[in-house]
Amino acid sequence: MDKIYSCRNCIHNGGQSLLIGRGYGFCIKHNSVICRPSRTTCKYLHRKDLPYLLVDEGLREHASEFAGFSAMADLITQKPVSRIPYSEKFAWERREFDPVNHSLALYHRTNPTWIFVQTMSGGIDGRRSLAQASVVRRYMDNCGTWQSSYRLILGIIQDLSLTPIFNEGDLNDEDGEMGEELKEDALWDVFFTRLSGIQEYGFHSGIEDLMWATDNLNGALVSLDWMKLKKELSLKTKEWTQIVIDHAAEEGEFFKMDDSIYETWQLS
Repeated sequence: MDKIYSCRNCIHNGGQSLLIGRGYGFCIKHNSVICRPSRTTCKYLHRKDLPYLLVDEGLREHASEFAGFSAMADLITQKPVSRIPYSEKFAWERREFDPVNHSLALYHRTNPTWIFVQTMSGGIDGRRSLAQASVVRRYMDNCGTWQSSYRLILGIIQDLSLTPIFNEGDLNDEDGEMGEELKEDALWDVFFTRLSGIQEYGFHSGIEDLMWATDNLNGALVSLDWMKLKKELSLKTKEWTQIVIDHAAEEGEFFKMDDSIYETWQLS
């Protein structure tokens, strides 16, 4: 239970989840290496596994518990954890160089940051998909609106039904889980990080069909049967894509394009 409130389950540490990412993590919020991600936390925790609107009370309690710390703290002992600035030299010297963490460490060096977010790929790579969804959610939360995020969330929706692929080195086996079982379970870490982002977009935009997306999956989530859910998602992603585009167009925020082109897209 403690790990749910650790850096592993926080969108600011995009390269890791409860079951994904070994070794050090990297926190964009504090611009720091995380040496013990399963035991580190802070008052700015934003859970990956569920949308903020469903767990805001618990997150407020957590923030209150760690309010006396300016940065990161040990989840168990509740003692401060020193900030460690990232450097490529630091990573190579400790044989801890990680291309995903290295990419995330460049976040604050990119101006404007939306360029970094928009160019970060998702697709079928499990860890990079996790990182992309986390960074999109972080960007959207910082903006506190949907206008600058609809392009990003369209990408998340398009990738939602893809089956993520993991290499053995991608997975966190500190709890003893191994092999295909671990890969199957890690798949859900990516899926719920993505789905929660779509729900948070629904909250910012006021689109209830997205805010309560889990209710619109016709029970396909109940058994956590990926192949059954994948079939349902192949239909829902088309529907949700159209909802986002229609809403953005109605609000005058969609890409400035010729009306005939937009009508052709709707019919396709």
